[in-house]
Amino acid sequence: MAKIRDMTQLELISDFFTIFTNPKRIQILQLLREGELTVSELAERTGLSQPTVSQHLKTLRDKHIITAKRIGNKCYYTVEDNRIYQVCDLIKGIISARVEEIRKDIARP
Repeated sequence: MAKIRDMTQLELISDFFTIFTNPKRIQILQLLREGELTVSELAERTGLSQPTVSQHLKTLRDKHIITAKRIGNKCYYTVEDNRIYQVCDLIKGIISARVEEIRKDIARP
C-alpha cells in the first residue's frame, strides 16, 4: 500500500513539473508575477496568438497553477499560489550555477 501511495505521489510531482517543459508557459508565469493579466495582454507581451496563449493558460489552470476571474467581458488570470515563483527561482538558480560551471570548464586552459 505504501508503494502505491509513493508512486502516486511521484506521478503527481512528475505531472506538476510538466508546466516547466515549455518556455512560453514559463514566460507567461513570469508575466503574471507582475499581476493579473488578460489573454489579450499576455498575447501582446509574449508575441503569441491568443489561441496559443489560451492553450497554455488551460494547461496552467488544469494544474491549479493559475486562476481566472471574470470581470465584465474580460477574464483576468493570476497565479493561484505564489510559491510557484519559489520553484521558478530555485530552478533558475540551479541552472545559473550549472551554466557558470560550464563557463569555467570552457575557460580552463
